[in-house]
Amino acid sequence: MIFLKNLPEAETSFLRATIVYKNKEKPLVCDIYDLLECESSECALELFDLYIQEEIGVTKRSLIGFNDVRGGKIFIYKVDDEVLCLCIHRVDINCLSICRDYMK
Repeated sequence: MIFLKNLPEAETSFLRATIVYKNKEKPLVCDIYDLLECESSECALELFDLYIQEEIGVTKRSLIGFNDVRGGKIFIYKVDDEVLCLCIHRVDINCLSICRDYMK
């Protein structure tokens, strides 16, 4: 049953992580499982520090919230007086449109 060992990777291979910041999308290289399994504010801030901090180089950050959405999950952060959305989404889902609804 070699296929069963590979099943979790196959299940998440159709998911992507994308940062939406200042109306621009940027793919994020990360462990999708870290993001999907995160269920606390503390975890969400740790993931920001681990995966996003270097990508955008902000000095202040706080978590506004996170939510499961159709086709994925989003994390909304306030960074240096701007709003940043981290979207875990299916490849066929437009992350920018999902985030815009939550970044208002």
